[in-house]
Amino acid sequence: MKKIIFSLVAIIAATFSVSAINLKDAFTALSNIQNVNVVTPDYNFPITADVVKEGQISAAYNLNRQQILESGNAALTILNQVPLAYMINGGNNNNVGAFIYTAPAGENSNEILIAVMNGSRGSLVFMYGTIDDASRDALQNAPLQMEGNFLSIEASMPDGSEFNIIQSKAR
Repeated sequence: MKKIIFSLVAIIAATFSVSAINLKDAFTALSNIQNVNVVTPDYNFPITADVVKEGQISAAYNLNRQQILESGNAALTILNQVPLAYMINGGNNNNVGAFIYTAPAGENSNEILIAVMNGSRGSLVFMYGTIDDASRDALQNAPLQMEGNFLSIEASMPDGSEFNIIQSKAR
């Protein structure tokens, strides 16, 4: 009986000892993962739209199996420290994953953290910036489709533009 009680106490203590981090700190930590570098958006960037303001991007491309395992696990460890209440859309099936987090940053302003990971392509992409309330709502209500190595989140933004996260198997 003592072992059960001590085990429960240990589990509860471990649960409460994990501290939550904010979105900016999470982006900084994600940017410092081995193999990940701060980048300028280019044609490889899997997120299209001009809805994120003051955006910063960090990414890793063409990682081998061992690198994607190490860097992907590090990313998930960091993302697990972001309060789940901040996650507005996303999913993961161990082949591909995309997560969208937001937190209030002022009147009609929200911090946003986007993480997109693709094991078959060996890519990790993280974006941090700000968005307005209407854009946040559109992203929150965007349908998520995921099957095997395919994932998409496609949103129609308030200004009529599209915001798309599309990941599929390497060609």
